[in-house]
Amino acid sequence: MRLEPSSLVLFLATYWNVEQRLQYHKTDTERLVSLYYLQRLQDQANTESTEYGVLSVRAYFNHDSLCVEVLNARDVIPLDPNGFSDPFVIIELLPRKVFAHCAEQQTNVQKKTLNPMFDECFEFSVTLEQCRSEGAMILFTVMDHDVLTFNDFAGEAFLALGSIPGVADNNSSIDNFHGLKQVDLNLMHQKNKNHPILQTLETRVAEKVAQDFVKKQKQRVAAT
Repeated sequence: MRLEPSSLVLFLATYWNVEQRLQYHKTDTERLVSLYYLQRLQDQANTESTEYGVLSVRAYFNHDSLCVEVLNARDVIPLDPNGFSDPFVIIELLPRKVFAHCAEQQTNVQKKTLNPMFDECFEFSVTLEQCRSEGAMILFTVMDHDVLTFNDFAGEAFLALGSIPGVADNNSSIDNFHGLKQVDLNLMHQKNKNHPILQTLETRVAEKVAQDFVKKQKQRVAAT
């Protein structure tokens, strides 16, 4: 039986999806988490949407020190009844296996604004080899601070460590932010609530790491 071109495309897509899911089920949790973040990094490179706002940062590496400056954000989504948010930014290095010794850090909370000015610098003690490891990146998470309830997720952005000055070009003369261009990162929410990696991890009910990761990511799925 000969398939029409459109039917053949659908068949191949379905076959590929099934094959992909089978591979995911054979992959350990740590690797799946890394693959998920690599896909999010690719999403960052492809996104042109600014519906969740834009985060401006700068970063460089020098002598076993990664320096990150969170400058500002604009057009953060309003998450409080007053039409504003109380934003702050969490900075985390990934993969956690590579940067297990680096605790996440965060900015101060900026009250009642959708265009917060942070201008805060953070330092992480890391090596050049770590920054050049597979999937090495910075995860920026913008949260809305709440006093009486849980903090609300406002958006996330990813920056590949391999792209920053001192890592990308071996330039060891950079020792401050002077003259460095800011990087504007469009904030994102996960659009695919049925992401195959998350669905695979969700089936691993006996693995706390998998369940905790899925729970965290579900809070970052875009509202439909």
